[in-house]
Amino acid sequence: MPYTADISRNNPGCFLFLLDQSGSMSEAFGGQPGQLKMDGAADAVNRVMDAISQRCSQGMDVRDYFHIGVITYSTDSSGNPLIGSALPGTSPDQPFLPVSEVVEAADVEERQVKESDGAGGLVDVNRRFPVWLRPVAGFGTPMCAALAAAARALQEWTAQHPDSYPPMVINISDGAATDGDPELLAREIMGFGTNDGSVLFYNAHLSQMSAMPVQYPADENSLPPDEYALQMFRMSSVFPDPVLEMAGSMGLPVAEGSRGYVYNADMVALVQFLDIGTRAATDLH
Repeated sequence: MPYTADISRNNPGCFLFLLDQSGSMSEAFGGQPGQLKMDGAADAVNRVMDAISQRCSQGMDVRDYFHIGVITYSTDSSGNPLIGSALPGTSPDQPFLPVSEVVEAADVEERQVKESDGAGGLVDVNRRFPVWLRPVAGFGTPMCAALAAAARALQEWTAQHPDSYPPMVINISDGAATDGDPELLAREIMGFGTNDGSVLFYNAHLSQMSAMPVQYPADENSLPPDEYALQMFRMSSVFPDPVLEMAGSMGLPVAEGSRGYVYNADMVALVQFLDIGTRAATDLH
């Protein structure tokens, strides 16, 4: 059964986040007032990267069970692609760092959060949060250029780690590529893999439409009439059985054939979505 390889320091897993930083990411989730897409996306990735590092920690020792990369994409005002790699010392073609080095690269800031006071009320408490990504919104959406860089990085990583759990790619975008059709590149990426299965390609579609969220659809009929939604659905991997079981155990609305795709996700749904793949890898291995 695929997607069952043990994850260890000799055979690490791999997460690659692709983050849209185009101008439309300065809009609100679902066209509604409140948190901006760029704020929610950066915060969600920061939270999940912290969760991965916590799951790899034994006391003060962070064990390199995973390699993590973050590729960002936007354009300048003239439409020239700006493909970046968010972690220090990396490049879009070689974006990965072992998780111990990812932890060292974090900025740590204090935030005030509300927590239970134990008597039915809430109190403000200062908590320390690691930060790797800051909200950014540029101009265009060169998704094809970002996927091309991801393909080069993943081809090299899978060749170097043939016995590892397959890489997971999570693309967070408004879906409207401005440099061509990204579907063929997504299929190319899903064609790479290890002896344990193909690369898993997931998409979080932060639409500007005021439409109901759609989570983990199994067919196109459950999607709104949005050409970008249909395209990103086709670009998304079907959940393998171990991931499907994990999502079901989390109480999420999945069924046979569900894909790693959410449409018009709010902040809660976005964090849940990012957590599925990381839990499926870290909790089962």
